[in-house]
Amino acid sequence: VVREVSIDEAYLDVTDRTAWDVAPTGDRTLAEGYARYVKQRIAREIGVEASIGVAPNMSTAKIASDFDKPDGLVVVRPGEVQSFLAPIPVEEVHGVGPVTARELARLDIETAGDLADADPKTLESNFGSRGRELHERARGYDDRRVTPTGRPKSLSRESAFTDPTAEMEAKREVVRALAADVADRAQSRGAMYRTIGIKVVVPPFDINTRARSLPGPVDDPDLVESVALDLLDAEFADETVRKLGVRVSNLSFSSADQSSLDGWKSTDGVSSSSERTDGDADESSTGDDQSSARRRKRRGQSSLVEFD
Repeated sequence: VVREVSIDEAYLDVTDRTAWDVAPTGDRTLAEGYARYVKQRIAREIGVEASIGVAPNMSTAKIASDFDKPDGLVVVRPGEVQSFLAPIPVEEVHGVGPVTARELARLDIETAGDLADADPKTLESNFGSRGRELHERARGYDDRRVTPTGRPKSLSRESAFTDPTAEMEAKREVVRALAADVADRAQSRGAMYRTIGIKVVVPPFDINTRARSLPGPVDDPDLVESVALDLLDAEFADETVRKLGVRVSNLSFSSADQSSLDGWKSTDGVSSSSERTDGDADESSTGDDQSSARRRKRRGQSSLVEFD
């Protein structure tokens, strides 16, 4: 069972694939051997290093995976969980952010061991039910199950230009390619969509989003391209642009026939927003050979990632 957390992080429940028994060689557990196998496959098939933590529960495995980056393998056996956790800084406990860590420090709680030894009632009075949960995790108890993530609410792609450009055809070329990528993703997941939108980032980092809603869910790659280009042309034909994105949302995974598009132009709903941000998405993407070829043809772009 796999629970994807982000583009480069996931939990795996490998209970049915391995065990804590010691391997015939006597120098490691079967679980460690399986983790090494996973690392080797990632390196061989994807070509990147992976840091893996193996433990009896999710929170300890998360800490173990961060323990020896970027190419680590840390195995915490069931009887070693508390001794492994005790010396680590309290901010490393899963669920403790910077603010909580500062509040814990005021209670003289600086390590996971301190948190494990703290009075649960004091923690609960200061942090509510989360205080007792953090206390349990610091002691190595976490009964959460690894469950798959739910279906996405939207699918999107974005691409940045190496240098901002006002050239309309260059912008349209990018939007066409992004629209094809997004439509391909939707088809591969059996998703239909009711809303098609674009994202336009203009210098320095001003983000503008525009969207158009349809009367019902559709699966129509040509329509994704057409609507995305219309939205681009309507307001951003003369704008200098740093980055562009295309999104489909209001997803439906029903096997029912898609809605008729007759008269959809007269029922458009348009939403827009503008904000400033210093962040950037870092989620990479893959597509089929045709989409990849179209991406390689794009001029002056540095990345292809998802946008929120």
